[in-house]
Amino acid sequence: MNNDKARRVRVRAVVAYPALSVAIVVSVALLSAPSPVMALGETPTPTTTTAPSAAPSTTPQVTTTLSAPTTSGPTPSPTALSSSSAAGPQGAPVDHHMLARIQRAGASVKYLAVDASITDASQFQSVRMRFKLHNSGAAPITAAPQLEYRLQGSVGYTVVPEALLKGIPFRVDREWVRSGAAGGGTKQSPLGEDIAVAKFLTGSQGGGLAMTGHHSMGANPDQPITLPSDSYTEQEFTVLVTMDAKYLSSYEFRITNGHTMLAGTQVATIRLGPPPALRLSPGQHVGVAVEAPKPARRNGAVK
Repeated sequence: MNNDKARRVRVRAVVAYPALSVAIVVSVALLSAPSPVMALGETPTPTTTTAPSAAPSTTPQVTTTLSAPTTSGPTPSPTALSSSSAAGPQGAPVDHHMLARIQRAGASVKYLAVDASITDASQFQSVRMRFKLHNSGAAPITAAPQLEYRLQGSVGYTVVPEALLKGIPFRVDREWVRSGAAGGGTKQSPLGEDIAVAKFLTGSQGGGLAMTGHHSMGANPDQPITLPSDSYTEQEFTVLVTMDAKYLSSYEFRITNGHTMLAGTQVATIRLGPPPALRLSPGQHVGVAVEAPKPARRNGAVK
């Protein structure tokens, strides 16, 4: 009996020990495994893409880029790049101008001296304005000459319109030229015509190749022109002084390339003289100023 009890105790102990061993192994494994909560709470290691440096770099980015070797030759310095991209007047320089008044239809036009101004213009008068453009550079230049004006002393310029507009003192004008018919007479000029080199007026100061010029009598801007290296030409517009031009006032005119200033742009000036004197026909008398009429009612009675 005592032997049976001792045997059962030993069997229970043998059976219990493996369970205890398994529990110990599981507990050790759980303690050695990383905790999921600890993994989520870890902060990632900073890198150059996710965390910028707290201290600014002492070497500018542009310096590193400019110092990189290229196959096209030495890289220009930042100063050279800045000066080459500086904004300023470009294109064909406008050196000189000549002005002429059109006295009557079909008559020969007499030009003033080079760079001279008109000092006694009048309303309803047509004026020719011719400018010399030249290219002294090594590359060809293309420009669409545009005539602009301003009242002397004002700030901005206005494009001379192609049509007669209220309040605008000038317009690009057509001319009346000789018809060439046997009976004489005149006809309206074309919108534009070429100016032969033999008819240039401003001379060949600076030399170079003379290119055929153009005279606009209705288009502004005029047709584009291309000047090769070391060449020059003449550009002309015919302008009508309208009734909105102010007497005893001066106006300045310039040529641009579609609002873009041309290098060395020279200004032409015309000044209107005093208003014409009043000339009375026989039987006419100088009037006197009177007050404005008073408004009347429908029945004719004055209020």
